[in-house]
Amino acid sequence: MRRREFIAAMGGAAAAFPASSWAQQGPLRRLGVLLVYGEQHPDAPLMVGTLKDSLQRLGWIEGQTLAIDLRYAGGQPELVRRYTDEILAHKPEVVFAQGVVGAAAMQRATNTVPVVFIQVQDPVGGGFVSSLSRPGANLTGFTNFEYSFVGKWLELLKELSPRTTRALAIINPDNHARFAGYSAALERATLGLGIQATAGGVHDGPAIERALVSLAQTPNGGLLVLPDATTGLHGKLIVDLAAQLGLPAVFAYSAPVRLGGLAAYTNSVAEDAQRAAGYIDRLLRGAKVSDLPVQASERFETVINLRTGAALGLTISPSLLARADEVIE
Repeated sequence: MRRREFIAAMGGAAAAFPASSWAQQGPLRRLGVLLVYGEQHPDAPLMVGTLKDSLQRLGWIEGQTLAIDLRYAGGQPELVRRYTDEILAHKPEVVFAQGVVGAAAMQRATNTVPVVFIQVQDPVGGGFVSSLSRPGANLTGFTNFEYSFVGKWLELLKELSPRTTRALAIINPDNHARFAGYSAALERATLGLGIQATAGGVHDGPAIERALVSLAQTPNGGLLVLPDATTGLHGKLIVDLAAQLGLPAVFAYSAPVRLGGLAAYTNSVAEDAQRAAGYIDRLLRGAKVSDLPVQASERFETVINLRTGAALGLTISPSLLARADEVIE
């Protein structure tokens, strides 16, 4: 199902339940929402819209039964800290937090307010939960990629660009467990593919530019854009640099592919937000975090941008195009 179809379906379902059936009884319940992305990020309106629509279908209408304190941090650490404090100052009953950065900010700030996260890789290794089945403290939610997914991204890169013999996988290295996990998985994934691959740490736009320029100095290089706040926030920069430097690039999220990136193997952002709404609903109705296990994404899709492939001089095989869930022409 495509994004517009999903949103249309959600809107239609919400319309089936008139707002009057949820007439406000007593004070509004309160939800905090912390997004690491900025408001202009392509996935931000999808995430927020799906979350609100899903909550409405469950009886939580903004302004009638639910007050929502929404903040977009735009990847700025000082704003993440400031907005975390602002959200908690409003005394939310539940917080929705995006990504490792958002979850970590909330974890540092509170050990009592229930937090539902999405887009967090290795929540146990990262110290967010004690186990997937019994989260333990006040955080639970949805994890999207295991470290082994780096092998799928590498295989997709090789299939799209068979001439690729070197690959750089970029990610912010500050989460040491995650960086080590992807690095180890990347080393295992190269076996039999004929690719020499390494993980490269990047903290900001200039670091990303230096890494890509260095990669392009030798022929037959390719790029893997691993999932984190830094690569997500600089998606357009990465797309533009890859095009200028002639680098085939595979992304963990589909938004950059719609901006001109080559391809992605990814989960559904809308599905993550919808499932998170279900957990928020249960928490508002009295469930405990310890009773809500961390769940993994269930559906993944391949997205390919044919225009970008043509610009890079790639001939994409019919078999790969047949397997793709979305082809951008």
